[in-house]
Amino acid sequence: MKILDLELYCNNLETIQRFYVRRLGLPMLSHSSAHLTVLVGYTRLTFRKVEMVVAPYHLAINVPRGSLDVLMYYYDLDYLATQAPEQTIAYFPNWRAKACYFYDPAGNILEFIARTDLNLDNPNLTLSDMFQGISEVGLATEDVLYTAEQLQRRFNVAQFSRTIPQPDFNALGDDNGLFILAETGRPWLFTNTPAGLNYFRIQFMNGIEEEVQELYSYEVNRLPIGKPGSGLNQQMPGRIKDFAY
Repeated sequence: MKILDLELYCNNLETIQRFYVRRLGLPMLSHSSAHLTVLVGYTRLTFRKVEMVVAPYHLAINVPRGSLDVLMYYYDLDYLATQAPEQTIAYFPNWRAKACYFYDPAGNILEFIARTDLNLDNPNLTLSDMFQGISEVGLATEDVLYTAEQLQRRFNVAQFSRTIPQPDFNALGDDNGLFILAETGRPWLFTNTPAGLNYFRIQFMNGIEEEVQELYSYEVNRLPIGKPGSGLNQQMPGRIKDFAY
């Protein structure tokens, strides 16, 4: 699965722009008082400014398997402790990957992940070329099984072969692109930040030469629109009225 375009909400575009453009050095494709679009490898990432409360997102960026230490040295960020105190690199033998985690100014949990089975290594890469693209998008849901079934049936996204489905967690896709399903309230890995329902729009492609598909996060969530406290009934695209739950 290849994530081509991702749109998120945020409350403060200025701090988001300083972090993603100045701190991470991502190319800025467009910006206004209402939005910012940057390029993360082959993924277009857009933040749209809203006044509503926005639950933190979780995103991962694929990087070459031999570059993680170099990137962590170059980007002097506040990396989170992972599998032991003061250990900032997490090792996932089942996923054949290692990763580091950090927050952006909005409290979103970001991850650089190096996957052994993806040959992204190239001695001619510069630091600005190290980001292949966004490879994971966290999708909070009140019913992980239901959401997984919707992704599989409606969008043909396969179960990730390296993950055993759990009642509160699952992963669908492949090493290039994954939906990380987490039950609402379940903390994102290595944080105390609970997964919360939020809006995103994503365009992605499955397999080779398949058509681009578009998904809104609320399409695969069982939560009815307008449920008190959901926040999903505010400032949503007009298309939301087309879906029944």
